[in-house]
Amino acid sequence: MNKKEDEADAGKTPSYSSFILPPSSFSSARDPLELVLTEFMDQIRQGKTPSIDDFAGRYPALAEQIRELFPLVGNLERLKSEKEIECLRRNVPKQFPFDRLGDYQLVQELGRGGMGVVFQAFHLTSHRAVAIKLLPWRFAADMPIWKERLQREAATIAALQHPNIVQIYSFSEDQGYYYYVMQLIEGVGLDKIIQGLKQQQQQRGKRHSSKKPQSEVAVAGGSLTHDAWKGFARIGEQVALALACAHDQNVLHNDIKPSNLLVRSNGQVIVTDFGIGQPQPGELTDNDDRAIGTLRYMAPERLTGHGDPRSDLYSLGVTLYELATQTPIFDVQKRSRLNAAIMHHQPPNPRNLVSDFPSSLERIILKAMAKAPEDRYTSARALAQDLRQFINRQPLIHATEPGLLQKAIAWCDSWSKSWQRSK
Repeated sequence: MNKKEDEADAGKTPSYSSFILPPSSFSSARDPLELVLTEFMDQIRQGKTPSIDDFAGRYPALAEQIRELFPLVGNLERLKSEKEIECLRRNVPKQFPFDRLGDYQLVQELGRGGMGVVFQAFHLTSHRAVAIKLLPWRFAADMPIWKERLQREAATIAALQHPNIVQIYSFSEDQGYYYYVMQLIEGVGLDKIIQGLKQQQQQRGKRHSSKKPQSEVAVAGGSLTHDAWKGFARIGEQVALALACAHDQNVLHNDIKPSNLLVRSNGQVIVTDFGIGQPQPGELTDNDDRAIGTLRYMAPERLTGHGDPRSDLYSLGVTLYELATQTPIFDVQKRSRLNAAIMHHQPPNPRNLVSDFPSSLERIILKAMAKAPEDRYTSARALAQDLRQFINRQPLIHATEPGLLQKAIAWCDSWSKSWQRSK
């Protein structure tokens, strides 16, 4: 009697390991399917999203078995990983039993997100102020996957030499904790700027006024003195150029949102937190603050486990929408409803919220955050190019005004959908 039969006879549910050989036995397995399965599972454990169609195409003799088995294995492996992450997050200490890491004196905690805690610190030798991102579990040394993720994150960002991407200086370990040292950005999160603009609007009582929005935005003791619309576009252009640099090196950000964009007093935008362990849709619950804070900016395809550079462009489009209108794309406070809105609903056009919203800027934003990836900009550089055209008062290159035929087709499609819903 085999192991599964023994477990069944004992009234137990067969374990995951009874169906799948442990990794240590894969190398000696003679079954080709088990060898292919090893590769598939390794990619999932590395945080990747392997394509079942790609595996079926590479191994046509096993294609039928791959299509039948791999979805189940993938879901089980991701569920296991999510449970581990959930357990780890519950055990992040509120305070740490040290105030120094290596040659760095910790000054204050700056924030928590993904799988790391960020501190402001002071280098005792060079007397330089820096930021430190810490993997907040001392026993992480016994979990090489998390060390490898943090180390890979540091190496990845360090290779992205761009004026709008945070700089990484070093990766180290001390007292059993792994961390990396990075540039300390003296600026304010774009989320705080949006909040300030919204409060200014509410105080003036002119949310639907035809007048231009406030043209000066307080930023870390200074101000952006540019025309507001152009100022919004300049912020978007800088982020798009940073993403273009990352995408050129096959790096996705996967978590573009206002709080991950820091604006300095001179108007320079720094993209931060490319991050390990960024929350995926399956990891978020209605009781998790990140469920609304991160999910709102996710592209529809990311909710189904897919994504490419155009997913980052969608997130930037949503961010620009919120910045320019001071209104979230979907003002929903429950994850299930927000999921449905992202997948199936269209937000109000910016010009419906702000009467004098520039039509060309609206076209840029709507193209960036189109539901279907193929309807978005083909690259971050193309998005930056259109934003520059808007700033210079020149015709857009990519988000062109639709012709009469396109308008007629869009109207007919909208009417047809409305008629079908009314049946």
